[in-house]
Amino acid sequence: MTGPAALEDLLRTEAPYVLSALVRRFGRFEAAEDAVQEALLDASIQWARDGVPENPRSWLTRVGYRRMVDLLRSEQAAHRRELQIGIAEVVTPAGPAAETDDSLTLLLLCCHPALSRAGQVALTLRAVGGLTTTEIAHAYGVAENTMGTRISRAKQTLRKAGARFTPPGEAERADRIGAVLEVLYLVFNEGYTATAGAELGRV
Repeated sequence: MTGPAALEDLLRTEAPYVLSALVRRFGRFEAAEDAVQEALLDASIQWARDGVPENPRSWLTRVGYRRMVDLLRSEQAAHRRELQIGIAEVVTPAGPAAETDDSLTLLLLCCHPALSRAGQVALTLRAVGGLTTTEIAHAYGVAENTMGTRISRAKQTLRKAGARFTPPGEAERADRIGAVLEVLYLVFNEGYTATAGAELGRV
């Protein structure tokens, strides 16, 4: 059996990798985030009971992939013709996406220039850094509901901007580096002195 704290740490570590794999495959950030949350919930129940699988990331990616397929199918249920023509190509490949570390691409995507600097950093801390909304709000010294609204607006802005899950070019990457460095600094701070929990620091 795996202890609750160790299991939570494992899920927190794997979540960004699974999210980046789903966003790369489907190009739907918010939907992918929902699918990852469902996969994490399933894992927290099943792994606590049956033990952690040999390849946790592959297990989470496979479950998240199925959730995305279900979501896309339900969204298109009212458009059967389009579903029959297009969905087979979109959501029924031979298997889940290969295990590739896309975390850097996801990091740069969340620091998209369509977002304000505060939005870039808050969204990236949540999606890639694995911090909770409470922890991010604490880092900025604002109320949790304020930070929740900021993150939600950042996701909507990304969707409206048509942000693609592709590595940015050199010039665009340079424009995003400032926000990336701020994210890394704040993640380090949370690890050095944890906002919550029994331990002073977090790995």
